[in-house]
Amino acid sequence: MSGETVKLLRSDAPFPPWIDHGFTTRVGGVSTGPFETLNLAWRTGDDPANVVENHRRAAASLGYDSEGLAAVRQVHGARVVVVRSAAQARAAREEKADGIVLAPDRVPAALAAAVRVADCCPVLLAAIDRPAAAALHCGWRSLVGGVVEAGVAALREAAGASPERLAAAIGPCIGPEAFEVGEEVAAAFAREAGAGVVVRRGGGVRPRVDLAAAARSLLVRAGVSPEAIRLVRRCTFSEPAVFFSHRRDGAPSGRQAGVIVLKPGGPPT
Repeated sequence: MSGETVKLLRSDAPFPPWIDHGFTTRVGGVSTGPFETLNLAWRTGDDPANVVENHRRAAASLGYDSEGLAAVRQVHGARVVVVRSAAQARAAREEKADGIVLAPDRVPAALAAAVRVADCCPVLLAAIDRPAAAALHCGWRSLVGGVVEAGVAALREAAGASPERLAAAIGPCIGPEAFEVGEEVAAAFAREAGAGVVVRRGGGVRPRVDLAAAARSLLVRAGVSPEAIRLVRRCTFSEPAVFFSHRRDGAPSGRQAGVIVLKPGGPPT
């Protein structure tokens, strides 16, 4: 796969024209071995020079500067950091969190945020009528722990964006046929996101969870309009040629990303 063009997936979420977004795949980078080829994770054992080049390629495909990308040290929690400048975006890389809100005072150049995933669910949010956006890393612990609610609340507080004026894109993640969980995890999902996100297939079979549906349910509960939420229904576990999957491949493994880009030319802050 090395040398191929970066393969991006986009949703048809009703984002405003000053927002771009994409979900990367494992296609189009320079990494080798278990990281083949577009691995975007810095701390999984890949050659750092390859990761830098992979980020450069992903950034070029979406029109932002990879040196100023806002990313965090993801810890499967519910903490969200707010970024208001390129300098803060760079500093955020040392923060332990699972959400990033972009709410700059001005947008002289494209500002981007990314969350890295390898079965977890990337959720991208944008305000419809102001220059503000967010990226959320939604694994099962983050989802039942409140990262969606925290992300919507942080976006609302930082940018004055009401939930009903947000749009959301939910990216590829492990599908319900592959995401087998224990009874305690299933109960937590049913409690927080509704019983409908837990899938059962006959007696004696362990429950499975629809991670993307859980993220959608929690977005709606946080006030986001159902009509403004779009899902990219692709299973990371079942498409090894397209996606990294930690559950399928174990460690080491690469990571793809959900990226949202705030471009100049939007409404005034």
